[in-house]
Amino acid sequence: MSAISSRPSLSSLWRRAWSLSPALAVGTVVMILGSVLSAMGMVLDPRQLLGESVWLKPAKFYVSLAIYDVTILYLLGFLSERRRFSRAVGAVLSACGVIEMVAITLQAARGVRSHFNIATSFDQAIFSTMGITITVLWVTMVVLAVALLRAKLTDLSLASALRMGLLVGVVGAGLGFFMTSPNSEQIASMKAGEAPKESGSHTIGGKDGGPGLPLVGWSSAAGDMRPAHFLGLHGMQVLPVIAMLLARRRERSESRRLALVRASGVAYLGLTLAVAVQALRGLPIIHWDAIGVASLSLVLLFSLATFAASLLLKREPAVVAA
Repeated sequence: MSAISSRPSLSSLWRRAWSLSPALAVGTVVMILGSVLSAMGMVLDPRQLLGESVWLKPAKFYVSLAIYDVTILYLLGFLSERRRFSRAVGAVLSACGVIEMVAITLQAARGVRSHFNIATSFDQAIFSTMGITITVLWVTMVVLAVALLRAKLTDLSLASALRMGLLVGVVGAGLGFFMTSPNSEQIASMKAGEAPKESGSHTIGGKDGGPGLPLVGWSSAAGDMRPAHFLGLHGMQVLPVIAMLLARRRERSESRRLALVRASGVAYLGLTLAVAVQALRGLPIIHWDAIGVASLSLVLLFSLATFAASLLLKREPAVVAA
């Protein structure tokens, strides 16, 4: 009975989220409701775009941003003494998420692409707004990362996981800018004096809408930056979860847990970058050549070296650094 009563209720979680950032708390609810409505749209609306339901993309983004908002709320909990800063960061990130989803949902309702679509002046305005919004979000994430790096956290392993997770998240978000650059075909079209309907693409060395992996749609025939973008953004969840799972293993010393967390962070960042390089080389995530395998081997080597070096370092108990 005591174990059940110790679990936080929805009302207590909501009060905690509201105290940290009212805007982000509301934004999380908006994302959850949007994911439900988008899932309903996938069932009720038969229209398709690039071989998939027009509502699949909004559904994926709503779910992803709901997880993102909850993660940011969790991170802001470690900066609770900086209430004004936390609320300002939460408000900016929540507003960016809502603006992004309004644009994506509106374009889905129209049955057209949201990203890269510059077919009309209205589409150009939508895509430009999304680009500005994501830039603001990315800069705010960098500011939050710096604040978290300077924060004094008592749990060394969790502190390192949180900081490295946010660092990977910043890198993952930044990888999205590679997708906004016009590809060679679009550049050739512009040079020929034609008015392109799209600028940028998910796919490198192929066209968007080609053969892809089930559900996620990542290209199985050409390079695709979305896997690296996805991996990077969700490092903010994966690495802290690893730290929490390691904390349950009491037989491991704190220094060993910290070394494992650091090694995991290096491996996760390295994997994200290796997948990004794979995409830039025009190769799908399911086909790795000798260079790709070599890059993965280097990631493993650096991770093992980080683990060994971390165990050898002598640390003062009061020092809390990522």
